[in-house]
Amino acid sequence: MSPAEQEKFLNNNARFRNLPPEQQARIRQRLQTWNNLSPEQRQTLLQRERVLAEMTPEQRRYVRETLMPQWQSLPPARRQVVLGKLRDLHDLSDSERAAKLNDESFMNGLSPDERQMLRGLSNLRVGPPPG
Repeated sequence: MSPAEQEKFLNNNARFRNLPPEQQARIRQRLQTWNNLSPEQRQTLLQRERVLAEMTPEQRRYVRETLMPQWQSLPPARRQVVLGKLRDLHDLSDSERAAKLNDESFMNGLSPDERQMLRGLSNLRVGPPPG
């Protein structure tokens, strides 16, 4: 929907109108953020949502309580290194991916925490597509 159509929908939606003003404002802000994303950014977010929807509750908890805090604590340059490794693993079969993750030359340059994070992200099939 266009932003005007979105606003019309919200204004005509009884559930939305019954929300507290703060919650309505948060929803509008998130919608505005979404509308400002590029098509590629939207596609990436939709893919992440699909991955999360396919996870078990235990996997989601692991991502929320372990992987995300580790990821957020990484400096941007280190995130890029881990993302590059994830790209390299993206289209591999399970056995090829396991071999890469056990290959010291592939893992070279990663700290023990980054190696653990890469394994966790890779096993969940999370990460950017190649290219």
